[in-house]
Amino acid sequence: MNNDEKLGQEMYMRKCVTVICGVMVVLFVASSAHAQTQGTENGEWRYIGGDVWHTRYSPLDQVTAGNFEDLEIAWVWRGDNYGSTTLGVSRSTPIYVDGLLYTVAGERRTVIAIDPATGETVWTYREPHTTRVNRGMRKGYGKGVAYAEVDGRGVIYVITPAFFLHALDAKTGRPLEDWGQSIQLPDFPDTGVVDFCRTLYRTGDHGRVGMVSMMPTSEFPENLGTSRVLRLRSW
Repeated sequence: MNNDEKLGQEMYMRKCVTVICGVMVVLFVASSAHAQTQGTENGEWRYIGGDVWHTRYSPLDQVTAGNFEDLEIAWVWRGDNYGSTTLGVSRSTPIYVDGLLYTVAGERRTVIAIDPATGETVWTYREPHTTRVNRGMRKGYGKGVAYAEVDGRGVIYVITPAFFLHALDAKTGRPLEDWGQSIQLPDFPDTGVVDFCRTLYRTGDHGRVGMVSMMPTSEFPENLGTSRVLRLRSW
């Protein structure tokens, strides 16, 4: 590969990373559409920070300063069963919705649903392998998943190091039907996936430095659990 090809690939991947930063804002807005009050409710933890305001606070009172030393380990769940990470540690913060924990593990960001009462794995979803995974620059930085309710059903969203967005049924882990676009790659599902590199970024000279503005095309699914997002900006 010559220097021009290397530079072109670097610019392409930088554009994709910038798009992902912007889409994280979309997912944040999408999952916050139904949260009208500050704080967590019913013991749930639907966001990485607990609620849409990232207060990281729960009103549950079963664990107190008085009984903390009496707590015992109920179960251990091993994330390294799904492969190591670049950093050697997991940066993912699980969310808790409707009786299940959701998190990611490994460099591929395998999505896992866990029964919090027993520690048993309820379902897993791993993106089919592509060469784009090998070029992913943030493989060790998967911090978890996003959640939203779409047409009355829970949906788990995850962005992978290969710059695909997957939408999964929260109860079954299956790709969301009638959503996304057809990905013409081996073993990819026929639904429930969006290729950000192909769909969102625009060509230009903004790939290396500065602020980039992106306008989603008509291919981008408008319903992420909220109204249409017209414009994204990210550093």
